[in-house]
Parts: sequence; structure tokens; C-alpha cells
Amino acid sequence: MRTRGTILAALILLSLMLLSQSLNPPMISSLESTQFDANSDSFKAEEINWNLVQSVVKETVVFTQGLEIYDGKMYESGGLYGHSSVRSFDVGSGNPIETVNLSSDLFGEGLTIFDEEIIVLTWKSGRVLRYSLNFESNDESVIPGEGWGICSFNDMFAISDGSSKITFRDPVNMSELSFVNVEFDGNSLDNINELECFENKIYANRWYDNRIYEIDVQSGIVTGYIDLSTLVSEYGSVSNGGVLNGIAFDPSTRDLWVTGKNWSDFHRLTFVTEDNELTDDFQVNYLIGILVSISIVFPLIGSFFYSIRRPKGIQALPPLGRLGGPPNG
Repeated sequence: MRTRGTILAALILLSLMLLSQSLNPPMISSLESTQFDANSDSFKAEEINWNLVQSVVKETVVFTQGLEIYDGKMYESGGLYGHSSVRSFDVGSGNPIETVNLSSDLFGEGLTIFDEEIIVLTWKSGRVLRYSLNFESNDESVIPGEGWGICSFNDMFAISDGSSKITFRDPVNMSELSFVNVEFDGNSLDNINELECFENKIYANRWYDNRIYEIDVQSGIVTGYIDLSTLVSEYGSVSNGGVLNGIAFDPSTRDLWVTGKNWSDFHRLTFVTEDNELTDDFQVNYLIGILVSISIVFPLIGSFFYSIRRPKGIQALPPLGRLGGPPNG
């Protein structure tokens, strides 16, 4: 995620390049815009800075697998055979409003909300459970392989299976539409777990990793990451497998809620930018205006000076005599 400080530095660098080139013609005729190259091995993900805003104690802990906020409520799914469940909370509260326990032969995994339904994956059974928002059981679906994490866009589900692959499926019949393989700094990133779809990105937990990865939907490239090592060290569970897991964006505040397996709290995070950023959007626009002016004016000045310079080398015309004829002629 590019900060304004980075934008400022890029604009200043570009202006210096334009200035130096405009006074030393010939110039290039235009500057090509830089585009994101999904196949570039040199692309480096940026670290996303954050602040802890709030911690909310849970009434009871579960082996958290999925987390979602929808219409002012938070939904949490928990795993383990004989202990799997789905619960709802008011956002900012750790006291469950409603709970449904899964069958003891099912290991609950990630969940999402789509079309007024709670969609819950199971680990190895292939069963995809569906509930109304009142926790009434609806018809199930089936997917091949293991289910780990799930999130939903407007017209599809994104599903992980513990590998580096994220599969996009039709939300009605669960047929596969497409897939991407997740890459971080040019390397395949496996053990992708809980997923959260927000705007045009997927945010993912990784099994036994203290970072949340921001993933480009089209390419699978990790564009940013949130390092929560300090949060894990202070609030994480010491139980076996008690790792960071559970991501939910609150669309009303654009804050991020996270938790972990057997963690005692939900944590609300907000994103922050660098201290040396431009805090006023007008200043950024003003700088862009100056840059555009430089790109127009200085090439004209450079062309003028270049046109009155004395030609050199093989470009020089033959010397003329006093009256315009050959020398000494």
C-alpha cells in the first residue's frame, strides 16, 4: 500500500529527471507510465503499518477459523472435532448473541456471508454448510478437497485449501470459475488459511505466520503485508496451534478486526501512514500541477537554447568567407 510520502518522493524524483533532461536536448518525446507487472520477479510487497485501537475480551474462546462482519454483527466460526461452532456478536462485544454447534464428525473452518446466508466450510468432508442469518440450516453444497478459508465478492467465492492456490467458485453451485497461485516477493506462498475479501483485494492468514497478506485478485501477487508479531507476542494464545487466525473488515469504519485460535480477545486495528507523509491532499495536487508545468515549460526553454548552440563535429556547416563565399575566396 503506497503511502503519500512515497508518492511525494516519486514526484520529486520525476521532476528532477524532467528538469535535467529538458535542458539537455534532444529529449524523449514522451514519458511512459509505469504499470504493475504481475509477472515481475522484482516486485516487492510493502509493509502496511497499523495501530491497535481496541481489544475486546471474549466470553468464551474457540479454535477460531473464520471471522466476518455483516450488517453490524460479527460472525466467528470455530474448529476441532466435537467443538466446532458458529457464533454471532454485536461488533465490539465479546458476548455471543447466537451459537450453533456443528455435528461432532465435522471440523469447522472458514466462513463468509453471501446473499443473507452464512456459508461455512468444513475441513476434510467437502461439505459446505449454509445457514440463514437466524442460524436456521439451509441446503448444503459440496466442494472437492479440503476447505480452509473463504470470502465472497459480489458474484463469487474465493476459497483456500492450505496450499498456495486460491480457487474462485460460483456461489450457487460451487463450480470452479478460475484460480490464482499466491506469490510473495517472487516465491510461492503456501499454507494460505483464513480469507477476507475487501474491495479489490484478498487478505489472508497463513498457517503459523504472524503476518496478514494483501493479495491482488487478478494475479495472486502479494502487494502488501501486515506484520502482527508484536500483537501476537502480547495477546496470542500459548496453546498448541494457537496462531493468528481470523480477519474481518468493518465497512462502516474501514478498521480491521483480528483474533487467533484459542485467543481470549478480538482486536480492532486501524491502518496508519508514515510520519513524513503529506497530510493535505491539496499539497499533492499542487505538486502535480507544478510537475506538469515543468514538463511543458522546460522542454521549450531547452529547445530554444539548443537551437542557438553552434553545431559541432560532423554536424557543422563548411566555414564561409567574409562575403559568404569559400574562405579566402
